[in-house]
Amino acid sequence: MQAPRIIPADLTRGSFFDLLQDEDRSLSNIQASDEDVSQQRIEHPMLDHVSFEKVRFTASRFERLDLTDSIFTNCDFSNGQFEKASWLRVQFKDCKLVGIDLNEAALNNVTFDHCQLDLAMLCDMRFKTVTFTNCRLNGTSFMNNRLASIKFNECDLDQVAFNDTALKNIDLSTCKFERLELDAAAARGMIVNSSQAAYLAAALIGIKVKP
Repeated sequence: MQAPRIIPADLTRGSFFDLLQDEDRSLSNIQASDEDVSQQRIEHPMLDHVSFEKVRFTASRFERLDLTDSIFTNCDFSNGQFEKASWLRVQFKDCKLVGIDLNEAALNNVTFDHCQLDLAMLCDMRFKTVTFTNCRLNGTSFMNNRLASIKFNECDLDQVAFNDTALKNIDLSTCKFERLELDAAAARGMIVNSSQAAYLAAALIGIKVKP
C-alpha cells in the first residue's frame, strides 16, 4: 500500500472553489477545511496534493473526478455522483460516503479508515490495493467488479452484493454480516471464519450446520 505523497504542513491554505477559477478545473497543493461544496456539478475536476478536513461534498456530481496524493478527513460525500473517477494514492478517514456512486471508477492505493459507505454503488470498477478498515458498508453493491489486492479489515458488510464478482483469496474473516448477496461460483476461494462458513453453507448449497 502506497500512502499519499503529501505533507499537509507544507500545503498552502486555500479553498475548493479556487478550482472554478482554473480553466482546466485543476487544483493542487492546497489545504482547506470547513467548507460547503454541496450540490455542485463539475465535469472532470482534477485534484492533486490536497488535504481537506470537514468539507461537505453532499449531493455533488463530479464526473471523472481525478484524485492523486490526496487526504480527506471528516468529510461528507453522501449521495455524491462520481462515475468514472480515477483515484491514485488517496486516503479517507472518518468520512461519510453513504449512497455514493462510483460506478466504472478505478481505485489504486486507496484507503478507507472508519468510514461509512452504506448503500454505496461500487459496480463495474477496478480495484487495486484498496483497503477498508473498520468501515460500515451495509447494503453496498460491488457487482461486476475485478478485485485485486483488496482488503476488508473488521468491516460491517451486512447485505453487501457481490454478484458477478469473484472473491477468490478475499479475506472476510474479521468482518461481520448476517447476509451477503453472492453465488457459489463467486464465493469459491474466499476466506471466512467458521461461523461465516456455516452461514455460507446454508445460504449457498442448503447445508444445515449444527451449532
